[in-house]
Amino acid sequence: MKKVQLLLLIAVVGLVMVLSACGSNKETDISSPNEQVSVKIGVQHAVHPLVLAQKKGWIEEEFAKHNAKVEWVEIQGGPAQFEALLTNRLDLAITGNTGVITGQIADIPFKEIAIGSTGQKNVGILLPKGSAVKNVADLKGKKIAVAKATAAYDILFRLLDQAGLKGSDVQIIQLNADEAKAAFLGGSIDAWGIGEPYLSTAVVDDGAIVLADGATINYTSPAFQIARTKFTEEHPELVTAYLKVMENTIRWQNENLDEAVNVYAEGTKLNPDVVKSVIHNVSFANVPVSDAFVKAQGELSEFLFKEKAVDKTVDPSLVVNNTFIEQALKELDNK
Repeated sequence: MKKVQLLLLIAVVGLVMVLSACGSNKETDISSPNEQVSVKIGVQHAVHPLVLAQKKGWIEEEFAKHNAKVEWVEIQGGPAQFEALLTNRLDLAITGNTGVITGQIADIPFKEIAIGSTGQKNVGILLPKGSAVKNVADLKGKKIAVAKATAAYDILFRLLDQAGLKGSDVQIIQLNADEAKAAFLGGSIDAWGIGEPYLSTAVVDDGAIVLADGATINYTSPAFQIARTKFTEEHPELVTAYLKVMENTIRWQNENLDEAVNVYAEGTKLNPDVVKSVIHNVSFANVPVSDAFVKAQGELSEFLFKEKAVDKTVDPSLVVNNTFIEQALKELDNK
């Protein structure tokens, strides 16, 4: 009998210990959401609604509702962004069309969470003021500055092909944007393949002529909102909150264009007329990544591989996650 009582006492003590442990774990689970989350957002001195939201403090305001704070990371686009994503130094950013292809090729764990712009006039081929070139076919034998593995490089070859020319029919000079600008203004090249804001700056400030752009061949050069994959899994509510701010910022910009232009001009030191041109050409957006954009990305991947700018092709659909932008737009529409 005493043995039974002893066993019963041990069982009761064990149960109490288990319940106490459960209670302790429960308290831990309740307290953990109260820990403030720090969100690292990539930003550049550029004409973009993200910069406007930063200046206005709108992202901090929205994230405070979720007990999160913002760490702004000033970082250039392309490889630097994806390296930061890989090393957990960046959670959210916006990047160009080619960047997402090369990032996927490098096996960086990221997701495309929305389209950030849908411009067709934001990338093109420029001619210096007074050029005798009248059409793309006239570029045969000419020196054209362009950076490899960029949207400008892609559109240049598409335009040449439409005009019945091949890459070997022109002299392609591999230069980055600042080098190309100096060569363009100095008269050592005949044409320049480039995107914004260099395109609008050259046209507005230097009298350059747009020979052809994406609208010429119905070519869109989008930007993408991207996020570190693990961040999207651990903090989906913050990804949605971020995209809600982006949508509200674009709506505000459309309704308060002059004020937005002044903010951008002050931050970038660009001529306000240049800023207006950039906004018009880029066509900022905040929409899901459609099948049409995925298809175009696939074609870009194939083109870059064909031109030996990258060492393999990818399936862009594998990095698309429209869950957050769809939720963000739904919440805003239901307000």
